[in-house]
Amino acid sequence: MIRLVVDCTCEIGAEEAKKLGIISMPMRMIIDDQEYLAGENLDNDTFYDLLPKAKTMPKTMQINAHDYVQVIKPLLDAGDQVFVMSVSSGLSGTFNSLTQAANELNSPNLVIFDTQTFTLAYYALVMEARKLIEAGATLDSLAQAMEALRARVRIYFIADTTKYLVKGGRISFVKGLLANTLHLKPIIGVVNKKLQMVAKGLGYNLAKRQVLRLTNNVDLTMPIYYGHIHNSEKAEDFKQIFSFDFTEKREIGPIVGAHGGPNCVGLAFFEKVDEKA
Repeated sequence: MIRLVVDCTCEIGAEEAKKLGIISMPMRMIIDDQEYLAGENLDNDTFYDLLPKAKTMPKTMQINAHDYVQVIKPLLDAGDQVFVMSVSSGLSGTFNSLTQAANELNSPNLVIFDTQTFTLAYYALVMEARKLIEAGATLDSLAQAMEALRARVRIYFIADTTKYLVKGGRISFVKGLLANTLHLKPIIGVVNKKLQMVAKGLGYNLAKRQVLRLTNNVDLTMPIYYGHIHNSEKAEDFKQIFSFDFTEKREIGPIVGAHGGPNCVGLAFFEKVDEKA
C-alpha cells in the first residue's frame, strides 16, 4: 500500500486529510510569542482574526527532519510504501528537512517529491497523486506521473496589497512600494520554484483581465481550482471572468495567508500537453 504524506501548505488540514486517507503534517507558526500548529490547532477564522491585530509579522517555521521521521518511520515499519510531497523547495526549507529524513531512513519504499509550487497548485498535485494511488500506481510510476504533472501545473493570484509579501520577504521593498504608490495589483505566480510578479494591473478589474490572458492554454480535461484568502465573495466575483467551469473552491490557510494577506484571489490549473515536445 502506498501512503501519501503532505504538509498543510497544500491547504489540507489534519481532519480533512483523514477523510481523504492521507497524512497532512502541520507547520508551526508564532503570532506575538504564541505558538500554534497551522493545519491542526489554528483554523482559518481564528488566524485571520489574529492577523490584523498582530504586533509583528507572524513567523512560520519549516517542518524539521525529526518530525518527518516520526511520521514516516511507523508507516515503513508497517510495510507500507510512502510518497511524501512537499511545498516548493524555493519557498521553504521544508524539503531540505524531508531530504535529511529520507537519508536517515534510507528506504527503497520511500520517495520524496518537491512539488516546486504551493497552495492551490500543490493541492491540485496532491489530488492527482491520490487518484493515481487509488488506481493502483506503483511507487515508481507514481513518481514519474507526478513529475509530468508538476511541469504542467500553474498558479496565479492577485494580491490585494504588497504589504505582507514585502514583510515576508517574498517581493522586494522597492517593488512593493512602487505597486502600492501606483495602486497596482500584482499578479503572483511561481517561476523556478519561487514567487514572482508575473504581471500587474492598474486596479483589481484590470488585474483580473491580466490573469485571464495567462489562462489561454488550460487543459479543460483536468481539474481547475480557485481560491481566496479570507474573502469568499471576492473569489466568486473573480470566478465570473472565466468561461470554463471550476472543480472546487478552496480557502487559503494561515501559512500562505501570512505572506499573501487577506483578500487575495487566484486559481490553479494544468496546461495542455505540448504535442510538439
